[in-house]
Amino acid sequence: MKKRLVSLVAAAALLGSVSIASAGTVTTKGDTNISLGGFIQTYFSWANNQTNLGYYANPEKEDPATTNFGTSTQYSRITLGLSNPTEGITGVVEGDFFGGGAGQELYDTGNLRLRHAYIVKTFCEEGGYTPWLLIGRTWDPLTMLNNFTLNTIVGIAGQNWGEGVVRTSQIGFGVKFDLGSVKLNPGIYAANLGGNSAFGNSGILYPDAPTLSQRLTSPGFAIKVPVDFNTGLGAPANFYAGFEWQPMKLSSDEFAIDSKNKNAWMATVGLTLPVYFVNLTGNFHYERGMTAFDRPMFENDAYTMPSFYVDNDGSVQTVHGTSWTAQAQIDFDKLAQAPVTFSFGYGQTVFSNYGNLADYATLVRK
Repeated sequence: MKKRLVSLVAAAALLGSVSIASAGTVTTKGDTNISLGGFIQTYFSWANNQTNLGYYANPEKEDPATTNFGTSTQYSRITLGLSNPTEGITGVVEGDFFGGGAGQELYDTGNLRLRHAYIVKTFCEEGGYTPWLLIGRTWDPLTMLNNFTLNTIVGIAGQNWGEGVVRTSQIGFGVKFDLGSVKLNPGIYAANLGGNSAFGNSGILYPDAPTLSQRLTSPGFAIKVPVDFNTGLGAPANFYAGFEWQPMKLSSDEFAIDSKNKNAWMATVGLTLPVYFVNLTGNFHYERGMTAFDRPMFENDAYTMPSFYVDNDGSVQTVHGTSWTAQAQIDFDKLAQAPVTFSFGYGQTVFSNYGNLADYATLVRK
């Protein structure tokens, strides 16, 4: 028995923002530059109740559309940077105000939270290539960062919703290749790809539901190959392909499952193509067990797709997901020297190989 869910994101909103950025630099002994900066950013939004800043469009929404107005300044940031060109070291510590206590809707409140904290060491450049080493907390290697629309906050096809749980601690090593009109930056990573970063489980929302506890016994591994290339149509285009894999053990006292080995993985590709004053982007990924990258919402916005469930024969099944998104951005600054951009997009998520999940009561297929 196979069921499928299609979640369509087709949201429209008028969104404006005002931001002020500033930074200062201090040079310390040892030629290390320390900079303190950030920005204040305020959003003014108008949207209907079929979506909101931080939520998916609901595929089962039956209420008539009603409009609402909201504001938020909680995406303002504080950044501490350091660099030592002599040693080839750069580092970033960054926070915003979308931490605990900040609702997904625009309540305009929030605590300071850690976004990034990492250092990068580059080694001697020889013959057009530069090795590098990254240590710390930053984006999951396969997080989609080339969004234009509200999906940057909502998340689809490689991007999680707005709490920032796709940032994770990691160690990465790669080599930058400068081939003239083509630049490559492949990297391999060891990271914590578990937890809310990739795996959904309804037990948090429904404690009485039978759930599968997840235990990591090793880091996950990822590889990503970004390629920048000139097209003659404006800024360089960017293509990327990537794969990540996380082994784990699952347990359930109710179903007598003890430390069962399972693997979750995801493959993704994406392309950003600037054409003069228009930027086009598309992303696609297929995943097994990494459902939190898609974050579907069911009735009452109260349920996310779990990564695994127990079949009626007692076996553990992995939920499959396919997502894609296509977006465009018109930059009127390049077209008519007006500091305005207009963005729009469309995306789809399809889940398969899952059971009777929408009743909020069980992860057992019937």
